[in-house]
Amino acid sequence: MPDAQRLQDLLAQCAQQRESALSELYRLASPHLFALARRMLRDQAAAEDVLQECFVSIWRQAGQYRAEQSQAMTWMTRIVRNRCIDRLRRPGIELPDPDDSLTLAMADDAPGPLARLSASRDGERLADCMGQLEGPQRVAIAMAFFDDMAHPDIAARLDAPLGTIKSWIRRGLLRLKRCLE
Repeated sequence: MPDAQRLQDLLAQCAQQRESALSELYRLASPHLFALARRMLRDQAAAEDVLQECFVSIWRQAGQYRAEQSQAMTWMTRIVRNRCIDRLRRPGIELPDPDDSLTLAMADDAPGPLARLSASRDGERLADCMGQLEGPQRVAIAMAFFDDMAHPDIAARLDAPLGTIKSWIRRGLLRLKRCLE
């Protein structure tokens, strides 16, 4: 993780329209931000597009950054996360990870829950049933069970009311149960 003070200084220089600062900021922060976009979008090309759009936004909005409100990396991460969420909300944009290549690339040596599940016959059945769920239900359930996120975190990430998230998950789990029976 890059030095927080260095990132803050680079953002201040970007606010003064110093292109060399943007180049250095990109060099330091893009690996972390790209990993986030790739994990959220599950598509390298889409993650690259989002990252480029985000650095344009960072360049344009650098003057709005306030160090007393958040760390520089937190501020930039929020921009990337929000742009990814916007992209995921577009109809038909959710991309599967059928061979688990993204999941496996980001996991440690031990297989993660999704990889273990996919390796079993039950995992195939569950994947088929998950595919029958509506997009928001499927995303909320995946975040809860595969990413181990709490309901309030899912609500924040999807910018939806907590009650809605709980309903999506509850109804989705009921549909999964019926499908798997």
